[in-house]
Amino acid sequence: MEADLAALVSLEFFDTTHGKMDCRDCHGGVKFAANRTEAHEGMDPLPSAKYAESVCAPCHDDMTSTFATNMHADTSAVSGATDALVLERATDVETVKMGLANNCATCHVSGCGDCHVSRPQFNGGGFVRGHVFYAEPNSSLNCMGCHGSRIEKEYTGKGESEKTTLTADVHWSPGGMQCVDCHTVEWMHGGEEYASRYESPEAPQCTDCHEIDKSIEMHAEHALPDSEVYLQCQVCHAQDYNNCSSCHVAKDAKDLPYYETESSGFDLNIGRNYAQDDSRPWDYIVVRHVPVAESTFDFYGKDALGKLDALPTWKYATPHSIQRVTRQTKDGCDSCHGNRDIFLTEDDLAGLSDLERKANTDVLVTDIP
Repeated sequence: MEADLAALVSLEFFDTTHGKMDCRDCHGGVKFAANRTEAHEGMDPLPSAKYAESVCAPCHDDMTSTFATNMHADTSAVSGATDALVLERATDVETVKMGLANNCATCHVSGCGDCHVSRPQFNGGGFVRGHVFYAEPNSSLNCMGCHGSRIEKEYTGKGESEKTTLTADVHWSPGGMQCVDCHTVEWMHGGEEYASRYESPEAPQCTDCHEIDKSIEMHAEHALPDSEVYLQCQVCHAQDYNNCSSCHVAKDAKDLPYYETESSGFDLNIGRNYAQDDSRPWDYIVVRHVPVAESTFDFYGKDALGKLDALPTWKYATPHSIQRVTRQTKDGCDSCHGNRDIFLTEDDLAGLSDLERKANTDVLVTDIP
């Protein structure tokens, strides 16, 4: 976004509640100054960054008071608590902590403004509507500003698969549903701490909107809790989704942190549910490869993730690539049964280290249904 547009304050803003306030009420600065430099002394460009202590709190305490437990406020709910996700795999904990602090804590919101007035700072910032505040985040400019490599490509149909033609998620097109239609304010604004985003009772479920039609043979066979083989909805209704491999973190010559992944590509794998519980009771689930590797933190210290086998690297997934008819359903039972290509098997682990192969033992499907 061009600098002049990123900082443009529109005339529309002055007709809003926030536009009737003095700029210094939120941003600070000097009222009587001889020049721009003096006027901006002590100015805070991101005054919403302190959550409960931010300038938003006096008017929006019902929101800011719970934001510290918001899954966007820290890393804890991205894919489980950081300790479980990464440190449980560490043999050199201090080295891994250093890498996490430098490289893995940058993609979380810098305050209320990242969703309600500008594009996320992680994605370069810039006002969406000329400093006009809005209650519902813009799906394309706010949500997908951060969730671009996976969710945007899946949801809007921008991904490419070697195995099938992909289209936009049916909820996006023709459904026209925005992210907030499923990811509600109650879920997004916190209130209770959860080790994973999937633990929240407000997390969206397919059955929030869709009743299971027992007259459909496949539903009667696989979509009911008492089914002999119980399947996650996405096992049948997800198209291929993005998977990433071997993320490596480091710092450049200017001491700026960066990361790079070895590869990414669209595919779908059905695995065994390695962590069944009341909220995830299925026998089979779709799994996504996450890019943690033994060498991820080698810049900070060699072999720091010597216990890579502590957790699977093919993880429980909820892809945003839903269609009624997919390559798992188009030919009826034969689409899946006996089709080794759509299950996570030893073939998918070819070329991986012994540790990573061991990590996914409980996810692999050894006997194809």
